[in-house]
This record gives sequence, structure tokens and C-alpha cells, in this order.
Amino acid sequence: MKQRKINCESGSVIRHLKQMENLVSKMTSEKPIERIQSLEQRIGEIDKIPSIENYVQQIKERIWVTKEVLTTSEASAYLGLSESYIYKLTASRQIPHYKPNGKLVFFNRKELCEWALRNQVEPNKETTIKSGTI
Repeated sequence: MKQRKINCESGSVIRHLKQMENLVSKMTSEKPIERIQSLEQRIGEIDKIPSIENYVQQIKERIWVTKEVLTTSEASAYLGLSESYIYKLTASRQIPHYKPNGKLVFFNRKELCEWALRNQVEPNKETTIKSGTI
């Protein structure tokens, strides 16, 4: 019994030694300078990941530019108003909105744009003349 256990243990030691020998032979057969340059290049690529993640986050935050139907938070960002003010406008029915299930509020981006541009204020002609534009 002891003999079998010793043989098992020596077999695992031999396997580990062979693995180490293979590792050492790979390390010596490879060109170390080229390997270091390759690793430095990969590290440089990894350094770019945070900036790529930042760009992805910015795209996610501005996805409402291409969407036709916006949520309250997206409409808030689109109009530059707080979400609480958007809810106040919907409660008083001052802004066009939709409630398909009676709870969630959605907005049509084009309708929001039209709503924001209503009641245009004409510039004062005297001010325009003084500034030299007419």
C-alpha cells in the first residue's frame, strides 16, 4: 500500500517537473526582446480600455438623439429640464406625452422639439439695427 502511494506521489512530481521543463524550454526558445515588445504592445492596448468605455458611456447617454420615443429621463436630458419638472408638466398636461399602460410616461421626440420651439419671441427691431445686423 505504501509502495503504491509513493509511486503515485513520484508520478505527480515527475509530471510537474516535465511541465517546468517545457516552460523553461519555451522561455529560452522564444526571443525575449520580441516577447517583451509584444507584451508592451498588449499593455498599451489594455490602457486604451478606460477611454473606450468612456466613449461607450457617452454614446449610451446620448442615444435619445436617434430614438423617436423617449423615456422621462431621456426627455429630461433632451430638453435640459429636470425630471421632476417634466413630471410636473405631464401632470398639468402642459407637455405632449403618452401613457400606454397608464403608468409609464413616454414622449415623442419630434413633438418635444415642436413644444420647445413654440411661442417664438421676435427680436426687437431697434436692438437689431443697433447691433448692425440689418
